[in-house]
Amino acid sequence: MLDSMISTAQSRPAKKFGPGYFIREQLELREWNQEDFAEITGFSQKHISEVLNNKKSISIDMARILAEVFDTSAQYWLNLDYAYQLWLQDVPTEKEKIADIKAQIYARMPVRDMIKKGWLRPPRDLEDLKSQALKFWGKTELDFKDFDENLLPFLTRKSDVYNQFNAAYAITWYRKAQIEALQIQVEDYRRQKLEELYQNIAVYTVSENGISDFLDELGRVGVKFLALPHLEKTDIDGAAFFSNGSPTVVYTGRYKRIDHFWFTLAHELAHVLLHLNEEVPFILDNLHNGENSTIEEEANRMASKMLKHPEILETLKGELHYLSVNRVEECAVAYGVHPSIVIGKLAHEGKMHFKNIHLYNGNVLELIPEKYKK
Repeated sequence: MLDSMISTAQSRPAKKFGPGYFIREQLELREWNQEDFAEITGFSQKHISEVLNNKKSISIDMARILAEVFDTSAQYWLNLDYAYQLWLQDVPTEKEKIADIKAQIYARMPVRDMIKKGWLRPPRDLEDLKSQALKFWGKTELDFKDFDENLLPFLTRKSDVYNQFNAAYAITWYRKAQIEALQIQVEDYRRQKLEELYQNIAVYTVSENGISDFLDELGRVGVKFLALPHLEKTDIDGAAFFSNGSPTVVYTGRYKRIDHFWFTLAHELAHVLLHLNEEVPFILDNLHNGENSTIEEEANRMASKMLKHPEILETLKGELHYLSVNRVEECAVAYGVHPSIVIGKLAHEGKMHFKNIHLYNGNVLELIPEKYKK
């Protein structure tokens, strides 16, 4: 629930007036002063002064006398005092204020994971943590109103996969991706050139240094690329958004497989060409158990087409029970794709066990040049 993301301090009841305020009202109505009141009630002027200034609670004896003097019930004065004392207890202590600030930050930022990844320094104290959070979000005050009212609802409407907890962390990851993307310089964006490059993506899957070459070509047609690890409880595979007018594609390496890299890249580039606009400013993808929306289905179809998935399934549909390594390689050669793409697609469709993927898959992050890793 979004309400659970709001500072607990904001839910504190409005100010309560103590019983002294109401006693003063009664004295003014009768034009009595403190001396008169002390004489009438039999309490000392010091005691009366402390009660009027809410520095002393109403005792049962005093409640009974007040009831007689002002023609009320004793319970009325005890209730006023009790409600006021409860309100005083709601005033947050310094320790509670610190906990509230930390709760706001931790609800939106997986601090330990960010420290582990080097995105934050281990904070020396609360002020250091707050300072780092403000710098990360580009804020001067710790105010997450825009975050809660705009970004979170956008993401949670977009997909039921994200609950409020990991939706917040996903937005934090997106913010980091934005920060890193601003540091990347590419040529001016040329959509036609990107379309031409995209049509030839399969060629790069089998060429020597194909991953490095394709990423370099993306920069030449004006598309930024970066590899940025996902944060805990987000399960993000990739993302697409614009950074200073340049389409930006991000790969997390969540599965680190070659086939997974190429499909994620093809999927995010499909989003760039088909879907990114003012109404859809960014897309964060979980490709394994993510949303089933029209735009995701369109991106899947386009990526599958570029990587020859329909042809692969059609060619091998009658041989799946006794498919050999040689046959996988023959199919890969026939359609000009990396063998891991053949096995990856068959495994995804449940036609082959994923254990066979190791035959053609190393750690794809080792094939991505360091300049693209953040």
